[in-house]
Amino acid sequence: MTREKIVAAALQVMEDADFAALSMRALARHLGVNHATLYNYVDNLAEVEQQALDELMSRIPMPDAASPVPLRQQLIEHLLAVRRTQLLYPKFCHAPPGSRAWRLHMGCVAQVIRACCGEDDQVEDVAIAYNALIGLVATSAERSRASGSNTSITPDLQALAALPRDEFEPLFRPLVANGGYAPKLTSLVYRLDHLIGLLMPQLPPLDEEAIAAMQTTFSKGAGSSGW
Repeated sequence: MTREKIVAAALQVMEDADFAALSMRALARHLGVNHATLYNYVDNLAEVEQQALDELMSRIPMPDAASPVPLRQQLIEHLLAVRRTQLLYPKFCHAPPGSRAWRLHMGCVAQVIRACCGEDDQVEDVAIAYNALIGLVATSAERSRASGSNTSITPDLQALAALPRDEFEPLFRPLVANGGYAPKLTSLVYRLDHLIGLLMPQLPPLDEEAIAAMQTTFSKGAGSSGW
């Protein structure tokens, strides 16, 4: 009954309970032991819960204005890490207000605001932008989790091509005008970069090489989501 095993079990129990408060009985049940036995290994349940959430958050890099890496790149990498985490624990992003997990979410918002705000009057805009971006990656993760695969957007585009063009004409305009869909539509990484440019214009743009490198890493590690 190692601490690592208990922490991993705590994460799964919290996922099953929508990341509400962890209970000793539920944790013992998941570990296959009597809850009285678990007291031999766990003195403080709140401490176990915090350790489990800290383990989860250790997988998500946070933007840091002091880092030499461009903030825009850090933010995209942070959002992609949130997506990877939600694939494993889909209820994490929807933790109930006031819970420990929810407080961690608020801590993330505070850190992003600290890193990305040059002026105080940008705070609300950055908070709204971050929540919109989190909504995108959460939807992306849910689509991949529900489908059981991390395929690219190609199946969506193939299905789109079968729609009646006269009825869905606006969806086909990019094809007519540009000869194909732009990466900001077909790639999650490019889409995040495009939206950050619109929602957080204070963050300098990235060069194409940096975006392409992130897209390559994302495609190899997690695949691209659909829309």
